[in-house]
Amino acid sequence: MRAVRVRRAAALTVSGLAVALLATGCGSGRPTVIVVEEGVPAAEVPASDADAGPARKGQQVVPPQKGRPQPAPERLLVAQGDLPDHKVTPEAHDSVPGSVDRPECLELAHAVSGYLPAGRTGWARAAVVAVASALPDDAPEGQKRAAALDAASSTVTVVTLGSYEGDAAHGHFAELQTAGRACEGGYAATAGGETVTVTRVVPHAASGGDEALAYTVEAERDGEPYQTELMVVRKGGTLVNFHADRLSGEAQLAAPAIEAQVRRLG
Repeated sequence: MRAVRVRRAAALTVSGLAVALLATGCGSGRPTVIVVEEGVPAAEVPASDADAGPARKGQQVVPPQKGRPQPAPERLLVAQGDLPDHKVTPEAHDSVPGSVDRPECLELAHAVSGYLPAGRTGWARAAVVAVASALPDDAPEGQKRAAALDAASSTVTVVTLGSYEGDAAHGHFAELQTAGRACEGGYAATAGGETVTVTRVVPHAASGGDEALAYTVEAERDGEPYQTELMVVRKGGTLVNFHADRLSGEAQLAAPAIEAQVRRLG
């Protein structure tokens, strides 16, 4: 698998995730699953309510036809037991979709920020960070300081998984492929009141699931260049988005996290 690197976290990634991870430590709870129903704001919805069809007085209730049911996202998402040398932290906050100056680039800009397309029947996210080997008690102080500094800026791989009905996941993946081809020359994206200029989008070979793609996105913010990496995998009606984040220095998507997640998809 090709190693993908980032010199600095993109403005449209969930950069606060690394700060939250370092400030609060990594939990061991289960991921929050957000169920989205048509016409209803995103919220946690009991399965019995989500599956119920419309009732009509005097008529037999027939649930609406759906595509093949997808496994619950929390069962598909990579977990701590899959990565003994990493710390896996469930996350409950979704990314905020931004806007772009070129409409044909919207799906790509959303993917770079870790946002999965609307219409999800379930959603889950986790942050994955490698755990450094413990130093011996008699290690030199300089080595301990260097290890602490490296840990404070460790690469965080964010894994976001969404389930879709019918052929929706395939359609969204195709839209992302089209956006990647159309926007290789760049675009401007705005999120949280901040605008970045993407100067180049470079596709890379990727494999996994039924379909996979990967891009290096080169951009500038306040005149300073940086890069971010993106990988998206589709397996049946499930989409998984991977991207990395680091407070400083180079970042690298955690290959073990990608491999473990792809295995979970089956």
